[in-house]
Amino acid sequence: MAKRTIIFRADGGPSIGMGHFTRTLALAEMLNEHFHCVFAARQPTEYQVAEIEKICHGRIDLPEDDSHFEQFLTHLIGNEIVVLDNYYFTTDYQKVIKAKGCKLVCIDDMHDKHYVADVVINHAPLRRDLFSNSIYTRLLIGFDFALLRGDFFQNQFNSHTPHTMNTAFLCMGGADFNNLTSRVLDDLMAINTLEAVIIVVGNAYQYFENLKSKVNDYSKRKKIHLFQNLNAKELINQMNRSDFAIVPCSTILLETVSQKLPILTGYYVENQKEIAKYLKEKYKNIQVIGNLNETKIQQKHINSLKSNNKQSYLPIIDSKVKDRFISVFKSIESEFMIHCRKAEIKDIDTYFLWANDNSVRENAMNPEMIEYDNHVKWYKSKINNKESFLYIFERGNSAIGQVRFDKSDSYYIIDYSVDENFRGKGYGTIILKLGLEQLLKDCKDNKNLKIKAQVKRNNKASCRVFENFNFVNTGMIEIKNNSFVEYEKVVL
Repeated sequence: MAKRTIIFRADGGPSIGMGHFTRTLALAEMLNEHFHCVFAARQPTEYQVAEIEKICHGRIDLPEDDSHFEQFLTHLIGNEIVVLDNYYFTTDYQKVIKAKGCKLVCIDDMHDKHYVADVVINHAPLRRDLFSNSIYTRLLIGFDFALLRGDFFQNQFNSHTPHTMNTAFLCMGGADFNNLTSRVLDDLMAINTLEAVIIVVGNAYQYFENLKSKVNDYSKRKKIHLFQNLNAKELINQMNRSDFAIVPCSTILLETVSQKLPILTGYYVENQKEIAKYLKEKYKNIQVIGNLNETKIQQKHINSLKSNNKQSYLPIIDSKVKDRFISVFKSIESEFMIHCRKAEIKDIDTYFLWANDNSVRENAMNPEMIEYDNHVKWYKSKINNKESFLYIFERGNSAIGQVRFDKSDSYYIIDYSVDENFRGKGYGTIILKLGLEQLLKDCKDNKNLKIKAQVKRNNKASCRVFENFNFVNTGMIEIKNNSFVEYEKVVL
């Protein structure tokens, strides 16, 4: 059977940096054994083409001008998963892609727009309430979803606790359009305890010749090693020759975290401020020093980092990131194969069997078994009630579960269950997502309503499902002597 196509859409260059391109290609690398991966970019350089061809099965070259928006859409049939990574993909552009029938994943930096994507990824450890998204959008947030190249997971050392802070690893990203590398190098030359500096710049760095000249002058006083365009393994080798790193709050930060390097970090552009704010005083091994455009690296920063470097390294970026992404994208792919329809009178016995399933009763507000006559009365009233929405989900000829929304005052209450033959396979997340998406289509006039879910406290799997959809935990409630966690989300 042919593999499902994923089209990755990201650009990179001196004006926007290489972060979008590098992390999106890293995601393609994680998925390329399971999917047909195609990468679309505006006028890719020879370097970018070579990197794409190492990982992807196809390439789409787009024009540099604004016609790239429309031209990209002409490549979509409607059965693809599309991954977008850049600031200029607006909410309306997302809607156009979704309207074609594609599944949509957006990689986020700024959380400055409303997302209608099926999944949003931001590998910075941010608060979920910073995001505006549809009720069905799944958020993948934090280091568990680090968009790093495979070598950074395969070459993870058990510990990195240098007794000295003599060698600095300096990298300000692939483009460093503010040329902070040069300025920070000036700072480091004034620090007497520092013996060596390893500098790495990327393909899009435009000040290389000037930096090279400066390095030649400074090399009379300290050991300075300058590298450009390193691959992941070469980058890791240089990190592991170093005692600590000086990097911004971008993808290079996560790469150094994966190698357990003590880190001095900060921000130099707007999209790095939130992660800097989160990390400040959070971990002993990471010291946030503020705005890198203004802050001078001093001996006191290195001394502080050294004094805190005796504890176990945190945070951890583990080797299971790839498996998490494969699971998520397999789940997205399954959505193409599942049909959602409104429940009908012919489904009455199926609902009866599901309602009296032992697991369903254990997690229900009323755990007692349901009499068939009572079920018939209840079911008929529900399918004829304009304020109740009963959706049944099928894969092929098999019914795999149901999602129900009942309106109460200014909110809907959710109920969902999965057929016992399909449990443990991620279908709960899938049918809840598709149910929320269908409700939005069927209730176009019910904006600003709340969706509520009441989950038995010990039903951890269901709690995780609602948290992944960015539902807010509003606290515990007692219903018939049982404790339930109440979740809610506003329909925007």
